[in-house]
This record gives sequence, C-alpha cells and structure tokens, in this order.
Amino acid sequence: MNGIVFRLIAKELHVHRWMMLATAAAAALSALACAFGGVAFNVGAIAWITAVIAGGVMLAIYGVANERKEQSLQFLLALPVSIPQYVLAKTFGLVLSFALPWLAATLSAVLLVQASPAVPDGMLPFVVVLSGYLLANFAIVLCAALHARSEGAMTAAIILTNMSVSVFMFVVGALPGIRNHLDAAAPVWNGTVFNVLLVEALVLVLAIALPQLTVARRRDFL
Repeated sequence: MNGIVFRLIAKELHVHRWMMLATAAAAALSALACAFGGVAFNVGAIAWITAVIAGGVMLAIYGVANERKEQSLQFLLALPVSIPQYVLAKTFGLVLSFALPWLAATLSAVLLVQASPAVPDGMLPFVVVLSGYLLANFAIVLCAALHARSEGAMTAAIILTNMSVSVFMFVVGALPGIRNHLDAAAPVWNGTVFNVLLVEALVLVLAIALPQLTVARRRDFL
C-alpha cells in the first residue's frame, strides 16, 4: 500500500467516526440491559444484534452506495491512485470502520456473560460464534455494495443478509455441540464451535478478497 491508500483508509475512519461511536455505544448499552434478566435480557439481546447489523448496513449504504449514487466518487479521477488501489482502500477502510465498534460490541457481550450471574457462562461460545457471524455478514453486505449496480440489488442483499441472521441463530443454536452446553456453568469450546468459527473466517476472507478480483478490474467502477 502506498501513502494515498493509507490516507484514504484514514478518511473512511474519520468520515464514519460518529456512526462507529453510536454503534459501539448502542451495543454496549444493550448488553448492559441484558444483565437485568427476564424480559430485559430478551429486549437487550435483540437491541444488541440490531445495533451491530444496523451499523454495518449504514456503513455500506453511506460508504459505497450513496457515494456512487451522488457521483461523489468522481474525485477519484483527480487522485494519484488506481482503481484497484481505491477499491482496496475503500474495502479495508469500511471493514475497519465496522470492526472497531464490532469489537466493542463483542467485548461488551463477553463481559456480560462472564460478569452477570443471570447469564450462564455456557452462553459464551454461542456469543462468540454469533459475533463472528455478524462480522462475516457485514463483509458480505460490503461485498454486495461494491458489486451492486442498482438500488434494487443493494436492497435485496441487505434484506437477505438480515434474514440470514435469524436463520443462523436457529440453525447453529440447535447444533448439539452448542445447544447442549448453553446452560453449562463454564464455557465448552469443542469441535463444533471451532468449525463454525472456521467457516465464518473463510467467508470473511472471501468476501473481502472478491472485490479485489472483480470490482477493482472494472473500467467503469464509478
């Protein structure tokens, strides 16, 4: 990476700093609400997931879709940077913009499980795999945003990825290696958990790498 690429990445972090802060704060407060148990736990858990997902969607919309729609990417033509370099900077800049509040959200959820007597420690592996999925899910949304040529395609991608979160929770939460240990007094890190994390890592890498192989080669990226 040359200097202009690093400056473009820094620009993404600067532009989206308030959105990052709002996402992290909303997720942390939602996790705190879960500590009160009962209905508060259910409401807080839904709010936590919603905050992370919404933060990612907003980054994809304002970081890519709106720039393309408003033709604000035209300034690229005046920069000493190639289209592949710009796509690289855009991808990593937005991934970092999401990863920082995502990390704060994940840490707040982990601390909740470990510190709250109302939440069994056996929930920790599920929280970790769910957090991993939300990170991979954002990478897919970003990949779709970089590839989308229309608002319809972008909207469809957002709807499908948002729906997939519920499917993931039901399917993965029902795996015996996870389901049987949710109420355990201590977290159980077994092959099921590590296999799910491995798949999430592979999806994350593929979703980040794909735009570098496809979108970056377009002559009409703008």
